[in-house]
Amino acid sequence: MADPIWKDHFSDLGSVASQYFRIQVGGTTIYQGKAVRAASSGKLYVRINDICADYMSLRPADVPALSGSPSLAFPVSFTVQKSSNGSSWSTVETVAFNDDWSYDSSFNPSTDGMSFPITGRADIRQKIFQTRYASGSVTAGCLYGSTSRSITLSLDTSGHSTAFSEALVHAGVGNVMFDCNTYKTYSSKTLTQVTIGNAVWTVVQSCARFVLYYKNPFGGYDHLLMEGTYRRKKSISRDLFVADYDNRTFPQRREEWNWQNEVTDAFELHTGFMPESASVRMVYLLDSPDVYLCDLLNPSVIIPCIISNDSYDIQTYHNNGRQLIDYGLEVRVAQKEYRR
Repeated sequence: MADPIWKDHFSDLGSVASQYFRIQVGGTTIYQGKAVRAASSGKLYVRINDICADYMSLRPADVPALSGSPSLAFPVSFTVQKSSNGSSWSTVETVAFNDDWSYDSSFNPSTDGMSFPITGRADIRQKIFQTRYASGSVTAGCLYGSTSRSITLSLDTSGHSTAFSEALVHAGVGNVMFDCNTYKTYSSKTLTQVTIGNAVWTVVQSCARFVLYYKNPFGGYDHLLMEGTYRRKKSISRDLFVADYDNRTFPQRREEWNWQNEVTDAFELHTGFMPESASVRMVYLLDSPDVYLCDLLNPSVIIPCIISNDSYDIQTYHNNGRQLIDYGLEVRVAQKEYRR
């Protein structure tokens, strides 16, 4: 069984003072170095999970060598080899890692799945994604009121904005996508529920404007429909310089010049009220380093963004002053604009 990438794994290089070692994936060396034994240790150990985590986080755009076959099939198998001279190598072990940052030793993606929606709500205009380690087609169970319908879905990783498409390619064997807008009506009835694997979404016709897609700690992609209020903001950093000028024409000549403006597009988003069971799962989004913003006025565009909140409280009904639970998020677009 594969190990979670968060869990330390030490490879035993033997009872030697120092040793060359390398790590390979599919016969390609991804790391090579030299390890030196600690004075207090009888054997030479090297911790490899941090090295492997760096490789697993790479995207096709980051490494041109991956562009021909950018998909990583999880779990990824890493072969550890050692050498006394750096030229003749012997295999120490092969270790498989899942892209699992949950710090939950009981989690098993094969049985637990990789999709854990926070509120389980989806807008009828949006796309639903589910990451899978298993390849092949998947059946989505749909409800249109009391009428049921099964739809076969194939793995989908393309046709989205560049960064998000790369993220989907990178996650597991791939993702299935269910487009609520494509299947919104059936037998003159409106779509009300979607079930894919272990996850269930209630489909609503909301007034929501934004959806946040994110990578959860289990390596899968989920979303949160932001059903509360929102505000769009822009911050500007101005690069100025001072030039010589002739004050005989004061104040018609410039002394200060605005050489360049750096513009950051940001949003203040509110989740809308949610139950405690959903509040507990907010950590999946707030702790995620991989978040994307979708404007439902143009749902085909999904752009990378950064959650700016540095701290937050896990809210409950009681610690929130017996009030309904609502989270406010500061989200900024991960690409700045420049004006000259």
